[in-house]
Amino acid sequence: MKKFFMVMIALFCGLAMFAQQSNEIASSHFSTVNWIILIVFLLGTTVIGELVKNKDKGLDAFFKGGNNLPWWAVSLSLIATKTSVATFIAVPAFIFSMDGNLTYLQMTIGFALGNVLFVYVLLKEYYEEGIFSPYDFIQNRLGIKTSQLSRSFFMIGATMSQGVRLLGTALVLSVITGQSTMVCIGIIALFAIVWSYIGGITTVVWTDAIQFIIFIAGALFALFYAIGDIPGGFGEMMSIADEKAKLALFDLSLDPHKTYTLWVGILGCTFFEFGSNAVDQVVTQRALCCKNLKEARKAVAFSVVGVATTWIMAFVGIGLVAYYDINPLSDLVSGSIASEPDRIFPYYVVNELPDGVSGLIIAAMFAAGISTLDSALTALSQTSVMGVGTLIVPKLKTMDESKVVKISKIAIVVWGVVLALLAYGFSFFQDGGLLALGFKVPGYAYGVLIGIAFLALMRKGEFIGILMGAFLAILVIAWMHYDGISFFWWFPVGALVVIIVALIHSKLSNNK
Repeated sequence: MKKFFMVMIALFCGLAMFAQQSNEIASSHFSTVNWIILIVFLLGTTVIGELVKNKDKGLDAFFKGGNNLPWWAVSLSLIATKTSVATFIAVPAFIFSMDGNLTYLQMTIGFALGNVLFVYVLLKEYYEEGIFSPYDFIQNRLGIKTSQLSRSFFMIGATMSQGVRLLGTALVLSVITGQSTMVCIGIIALFAIVWSYIGGITTVVWTDAIQFIIFIAGALFALFYAIGDIPGGFGEMMSIADEKAKLALFDLSLDPHKTYTLWVGILGCTFFEFGSNAVDQVVTQRALCCKNLKEARKAVAFSVVGVATTWIMAFVGIGLVAYYDINPLSDLVSGSIASEPDRIFPYYVVNELPDGVSGLIIAAMFAAGISTLDSALTALSQTSVMGVGTLIVPKLKTMDESKVVKISKIAIVVWGVVLALLAYGFSFFQDGGLLALGFKVPGYAYGVLIGIAFLALMRKGEFIGILMGAFLAILVIAWMHYDGISFFWWFPVGALVVIIVALIHSKLSNNK
């Protein structure tokens, strides 16, 4: 145990020393106090992860926590898993941008409805069949070929999107701390691997719960400091925001090219959230860790409070609008922010917040980034070993469970390295387009996966028909992408295409 943490500290300090030697533009604003807060957070959470790990060596304990995790911890983990650093950066940036307003908050309607849809449509089926993943459910209902197709969609989508998300987190932290992008990728990946490796899903759930507390505290600190920096406080902030037309909340436009409308929030975003809960193992794995269906339903339902983070960061954006209206940015900084709006909140954190507070915000961003990544690592490990692995190497099914757990831990390390390398590779193509595409990758996969899940629920569809539907859905989504149609619409449309094609094929096959 002591040797383990000595190695961790040495690695962390080594990374920091390397960064200071290789990055001459390190920010002087990121003080020693802030570094202490960040290091205490990372190492302290690692210690807690070791203390709470499940002592059972079996697969059920490693991937499902022995179905013995309290619903509230699972719920906090669900929130942390679905909250990326983009919530901290992109939401305030959208509000601050020239045409930005509160219309993004319409998406939170879908976030709530998607959870409800999952609770009452698929969660009961998952628990009754005692599965490890939604792909096991698909396999039980539609066969191995279809389940492998769904696993393939998940693994491709997850590795691409998580690799890009890791890079996005590292880029933000690089701007704030002054450390190199490569080092930020290494730090995030290192701790995500360690937390996943220590005790599987049990450690991940508890560390995620801690991280939720950290980043909700960070978001609240940011909001209160933004309001406190404005003469006249909240009232003046809202008055300035109103003058700049930032308080518009609802958009009733029927234009499918507009991303943030009420209809996108109610329909498109509902399917997006349903897909995240029901067919993305990164999220679904947590819902399967509760003691029973009743506890799982409470966990998923309560996770709706996660939208509070989005609302908090939206009002942080309002605060930034007011603050920089009173304290205008220099022409140089203003031009940089205009071309890259995502820089505004990191700029505020580094230049306006006092030491300690800014350290807490950075810890919150690390928390959001790592909680997303460690969740992906356990999900990819389970899918690759227990799903694909057992088909390629059948003896895994009869192997001693403790040995399979060791293989799963190796898979966690391998996937962590893969995601880190992908993120590093993506860093050479930072033209904005790749990052945008990376965050939209799940749109191509989840629509298909949602369609397959509904077919499994209905026990209808054959592999050939589903495969044809999947390819057609990808083509339709690619056309929607090219035409600029809001990516939230890709999910229901993709699912509908898969279902219709599979049902038509099934009917034609039965009529022969």
